[in-house]
Amino acid sequence: MRDAMKDGRVVVAGPDSPDVATCPACGHPVHKRSRKTMDKTITWFYRHAAGASKTCRRRYHPARG
Repeated sequence: MRDAMKDGRVVVAGPDSPDVATCPACGHPVHKRSRKTMDKTITWFYRHAAGASKTCRRRYHPARG
């Protein structure tokens, strides 16, 4: 997910955003991650911790897309 909550405010994932924030849908902690795209740019996003909040609608589910 690109956005999360930190201290009651919405933050967008980026190089200067906090490393740990809260999911706006379920309230569980999310951690900042990055990946390189095929054109060598860096994309930032937040991801739930492994095993946390398996029912969150904003969590990535490969079968759901």
